[in-house]
Amino acid sequence: MTGQNPMVNLAGDALTAAEEELVHTYRHLHRALAMYGEEMAPYQRRNGLKALAAMWQVMNGLDMDPGQLYDVGA
Repeated sequence: MTGQNPMVNLAGDALTAAEEELVHTYRHLHRALAMYGEEMAPYQRRNGLKALAAMWQVMNGLDMDPGQLYDVGA
C-alpha cells in the first residue's frame, strides 16, 4: 500500500494490511447482500448473512464501528 494513507479505527490506530483486507471483505459482502440479496437463492442469502455476521465480529473487534445488520436482513 505504498503511497496510501493507512486505514484507521475509531481509536485512531492504524490497521495492518491484513486487517484492512478484512475490512474490505466485510464491506464488499455487506454491499453484495444489500444490493443483490433479493436476487440470491435462499441458501446463498442465508449463508452470506451467516458469513457477514461472523465478519461483523471481526469489524467490532477491530473497533471499526460496523453498525447494525438489519438493513440486509440479519
